[in-house]
Formats: sequence, C-alpha cells, structure tokens
Amino acid sequence: MSKATDVQQDTLLRVKADKVSKLLDLVAELGLLAGNVTHHPDLQGLELEGFDNAAHNLELLIHELQDLASGLRLVPVNGVFKRMQRLVRDLSKETGKPVALKTEGGDTEIDKVLVDELHDPLMHLVRNAVDHGLEPVEERLAADKPEEGRLTLSAGQQGREIRLTIADDGRGLNREKILERAREQGLLGDNEEPDDSVVWTYIFHSGLSTKAEVSNLSGRGVGMDVVQTAIQALRGRISVESQAGSGTRITLHIPLTLAFLDGMVVRAQNRLYVVPVEVVSEVFQPQAEQLTRASSDNIEMVRVRDELLPVCRLRQFYEETGAPARPLTEQIMVAVRTSKGVLGLPVDEVIGQQQVTMKSLQGQLKDIRAGSGCALLASGEVAIALDCERLVN
Repeated sequence: MSKATDVQQDTLLRVKADKVSKLLDLVAELGLLAGNVTHHPDLQGLELEGFDNAAHNLELLIHELQDLASGLRLVPVNGVFKRMQRLVRDLSKETGKPVALKTEGGDTEIDKVLVDELHDPLMHLVRNAVDHGLEPVEERLAADKPEEGRLTLSAGQQGREIRLTIADDGRGLNREKILERAREQGLLGDNEEPDDSVVWTYIFHSGLSTKAEVSNLSGRGVGMDVVQTAIQALRGRISVESQAGSGTRITLHIPLTLAFLDGMVVRAQNRLYVVPVEVVSEVFQPQAEQLTRASSDNIEMVRVRDELLPVCRLRQFYEETGAPARPLTEQIMVAVRTSKGVLGLPVDEVIGQQQVTMKSLQGQLKDIRAGSGCALLASGEVAIALDCERLVN
C-alpha cells in the first residue's frame, strides 16, 4: 500500500471517556480564566494598542477549542436504536402484536453522556407505543390497516439541538379519556376545552393513565411522567402530535451537548440569568399601549403585533421580596419560544450573548425551579440557566 493511500485513510484513536470529560473541564476553566484576564477591572480605561483585537481573537480561538472538545464526546445515536430493536421483538412476543421497527438517522451524533441517559426514557416510550398505541391485529384489520404495526425511531440535528422521534401508526391518543382523567385530577375545570397541544401534555402528569386494565407494561399511570422528568434533567423538552386512528408522534428535543450553552445573559434585579439563544424570538422595550391584563386570571400580557404574550416576572416566579417591582415600561422584554407559545420575560438589563460553561445544579441549588444548570460566565460570575418550558408551566 502506498504512502499516499495511508495518509488518505482515517486514523482512529481510542480515548477513555473520562479523559475527554477532563479535557472539557480544562477547556471550560481556560475560557473562564481568559475572560477574567481580558475583562480585568485594572484594564478599564487603558489604551493598549492591539489589545481588543487580540482579546477578540483569543475568545474566538477558545470557542473553537470548546466546540472541538465537545465533538470528541459525540457518538452515533444508532447504538441506542439497536438496543431498542431487541426490546421491540420482546414486546411483540409478549403482546401478540406483530411490529415492524424502522430506524432513521442512526448516524446522527450526540453527547455520550446524553446517550447513556436516554435509554430509560426511550424504553418507556417504546413500551407505551407497542402496548398502548398499536392496536391488536383484529382491530387493525377492521380499520383497514396492515396486520403488522409500524414503529419508527428517527434522529436528526437542527442547529444545536437533536430531535429524537418515536412514531407509531396506532389508534392515536384518546382526547376524551385524557380530558376525563385530567378533570378527575383537577388539572382543568369542567367547562374548559383546551387545544390539543395542551391536552397531550396531561399524559405526562403522574398517575394519569387512560388504560382500562393494568398490565405488566402499562396502565399504572407511571412512565410518561418519568420520561418528562428525565428529559428535563437533560435540558430538553417533549412535543406530542397525535391524530385519532392514525397514530402518535413524540419528539424529544435535547441539546447537542451538555458541556456548553450559547446563551443570552440578562439581569433581573441583582440576579443573573442565562436564556438559551435558540429560544429567544426577539428583544424589545414594551410601550404602555402594548400592556394589558387577562380578564380571567389577571395575568399581565404584552401585545406583540397581533399576538398577546403572557408575562412571567422572574422576581414573582421565585417569590423574592425586597424592592417593589418596576413597571414593565421601564424594563426590557425578552420574548422566548416554548411548546405552549411565546412567553415574555421582563429584565432590567441584557448583558450580552456568550457561550457559557454549564454545571449541574447540586446541593441547595438542585431544587431551583425552572433552572437547567449553573452557567459559569466569562466574568467569573455564576448565573442560573433558565428552562423556559418550566417557566411557562
């Protein structure tokens, strides 16, 4: 074999996962230390020729190093899909339902840490799809469907987000039964008729099951709430689409990596928060004529073009005391996209956009509501990374 051919071939190097994790930690510390140097207060007001340009180039280089280091921990999601194939075969035998499993996008790469944490949520969803979603053979034949049920697992990347989808061609979610169980649990009033997108979220409430009989696989009202808790712990969210008689599609939206986050750093009173850049739709200064309140529950609303956005004051959300709340016209509104629509977050200051290092919430911080982690800023300060899905809930 020629030397040129040797050069053209890819060379693989096996590296222990803990070494890659250590590298990520060191790169994160490097970014923080570089930020401390370039933003040191003693440098303010000094005229240093070429310093700003050098500091900018250093920041770009560190971001490139962070992306490269994060990429070392990426593995194909196909490994998870293969583990689901055996599960589907076992479920097919146990339920007596013939099932054909199709996988797509198995070469999509995802953080190794996420892969390890996705097994149980996916297992719950596959079990639920086979036992609860797909009909028995006689019911499928009566509905002019193929005898064999179809289950599809697919993966794809959109920006800094990975989307894993579990779709079946079964009977679909039973809207009326879900509403009945939700009313029994006091999740909504007797006369409320929410949109489908809201109804489907009720399946993730603990104890809510529409299964008439308890089996070894489902019917106890547990499983789907476990899935949501696990995905939220990964800074992800879940979206559901379903059509009666045609099937259900559940999509897991999870970040490409847990190590870093592209975020918008904001300040509300004396606290710093980080909002993921990908959910920010716009930032604006609200005017008095844009503000109103909902007549039913007196919630503050802000009108943006032809849409009314509910307002979530972080100070009230976290039940903080102290100085009275400032009028919305004196604050900056950050509009964020969620699965339930756009939400307005009033803040006192938008500090800027930066790639922050993420650490898990531990100790006394682990129970912070709507917090997806601690964000270590370039200034050396610590902010709370917000989970906007839990804010809107």
